[in-house]
Amino acid sequence: MSTADERLDAALGAAGGAKPDDAALDALAKAAREELTAHPKARPWWVDGLLVLGLNLVMGLGAAAMMSWSDTQHGSSTTKYLVATAWFLVMAAGSVWWLQPGARAPRWLVLGGFVLAAGLSVGVASGFDPGAPFFRGVSCALVECVVALAPLVLIFVLSLRFAARPVHLVTATLASGAGGALALHFHCGNGTFAHLAVFHVLPVVVLAGLAVLIRSRMRPTTFAP
Repeated sequence: MSTADERLDAALGAAGGAKPDDAALDALAKAAREELTAHPKARPWWVDGLLVLGLNLVMGLGAAAMMSWSDTQHGSSTTKYLVATAWFLVMAAGSVWWLQPGARAPRWLVLGGFVLAAGLSVGVASGFDPGAPFFRGVSCALVECVVALAPLVLIFVLSLRFAARPVHLVTATLASGAGGALALHFHCGNGTFAHLAVFHVLPVVVLAGLAVLIRSRMRPTTFAP
C-alpha cells in the first residue's frame, strides 16, 4: 500500500507540466487530507531549533570541560571571554534561527556574527607560539569536526523536512562549528595568527561548504517551505 507522500509524488508526476486531470487532483487532495489528519497541528519551528541548540551545548561545552584549559591563546581574561562570548552567541543564535521560517535577517545576522567572532578570535590573539610543528594543528581541526559531527547529523535529518536552501545549511553548520571553536578556545594554547586562521576558523567554513554539497544530494521527505 502506497503512502501519502508516494501518492502525492505520483499525482505531481502525472501532472507534469500540463494541467492535471481530475484523477490526479483527487489523488493530491486525498494525500493532503491524510497528512492533515495524521498531523493536524504543525510542531513549532523553534522546538527543533532548541534540540539543535541542546546538542551543540552538550558537545561544545562538554568538550571544553573534558580538555585541559589554557590561558596563552589570548593575552588577558577580558579578550579571552570576549571571544568566548562571541562564539557562544553564534552557536546559540544559529542553532535556532537557521530554522526560522520566512525571515532572512536572523540568518544573515548569524553569518555576520561568525565573521565577527572569527575576526576577534584571530585579531586579539596573544601571538604566543608554543614551538610545535605547524601541521600538528591538524589535531585542533579534527577536534572541531568531531564536536560538530553529532549536531550536523541532526541538522541533516531536520533539513529533510522542508525545502532547505543553502543559507539554512550554512547557518546551522556555522553554529555547530562555533561549538567546536568554543571548546578549542579554552583548550588550545597556540595564539598565532596562522594557527587560529587555518585550524580554528577555516575548518568551520569547510564544514559549511560540505554540508551544502551533501544536502544538495539528499532527497527531502517533504517539499514544504
